[in-house]
Amino acid sequence: MFGQSLNASAEEYLTLDQLLSRTDAVLQWDAAAGEGVLRTPRLTLSFFADMPWITLDYAEHQRAAPVRFDDGELFFPESYLGLLQNAGRGIDMETIADGRRVAAIFIDPGHGGRDPGAIGRHTVDGSLFEIFEKDVVLDVGQRLYTLLRQSYPDRQIVLSRLDDTYLTLEERTNMANDMVVADNEVVLFVSLHANASLNTRATGFEVWYLSPEVSRGELISRRRTQVDDPALISILNTLRDEELTIESILLARSVLDGLDGTVGDLVPNRGMKMESWYVVRNAKMPSILVELGFVTNREEALRLTEPDYLHKLTMGIYNGVHQFITDFEE
Repeated sequence: MFGQSLNASAEEYLTLDQLLSRTDAVLQWDAAAGEGVLRTPRLTLSFFADMPWITLDYAEHQRAAPVRFDDGELFFPESYLGLLQNAGRGIDMETIADGRRVAAIFIDPGHGGRDPGAIGRHTVDGSLFEIFEKDVVLDVGQRLYTLLRQSYPDRQIVLSRLDDTYLTLEERTNMANDMVVADNEVVLFVSLHANASLNTRATGFEVWYLSPEVSRGELISRRRTQVDDPALISILNTLRDEELTIESILLARSVLDGLDGTVGDLVPNRGMKMESWYVVRNAKMPSILVELGFVTNREEALRLTEPDYLHKLTMGIYNGVHQFITDFEE
């Protein structure tokens, strides 16, 4: 579809307003990095200002007249107009997917087996009451798996563990990373956990995502792209890493909103947080870690054993994932 390189010789330039007014593109621009992405429903065009190449749909790179950044304003080669306007024309949309698609959802209940995770010990009616993180997250994971299987029978829904089994962190991320999907398809990674704190008054839910400062490592290889230039490979990996960060943030926000809608009237919404957890750092896909509540808080620990409350937590996560998929595939 994009076999010919754009003419990198001198050509007419358009302002950003001129380009956007004649296409259905939107711009994501990082002035500090000199990096931008133009998106239409049919094409993603990535560029670095003043560099003579572009990347299409995070996969195909080609030489092109550079975007210029002068006095705080972007100027685009007129040839970009044709790319953005004509992307997708002449293609039989009955035979290939139009845009990107969520093809699979990987649900990972943390801990399991010999690893109980966080443990809450409380006195209830004069007796010792214990609650284990591994049991809470497995219950919610199984419920979420069932809901997603019913709603999305045409997609892969995978549960990392079906019972009280121990898996290493590496085994979990390898299972997700090894899932086979098409080039225009993505896998969502949802890790489930329960919290603990020395402050026994701490309560509520929160959603974590990988800090933008942390790299996921190699996402695009020389073998896959047949590119020999290490500098170009590094830039392509940076672009893909930032794309996954944006998608993870959007997924985290959507799931947080979903939980707020189902249990926000019962417990505090502790918001979105950044951290370099192993599973979200090594899952090469949009990934989040959901903290369902604090087993070290007596009232919340008891609540985390109630089937009705666990159902509400599950529905909150489900609603968030469902909304993300709807928005992602529009």
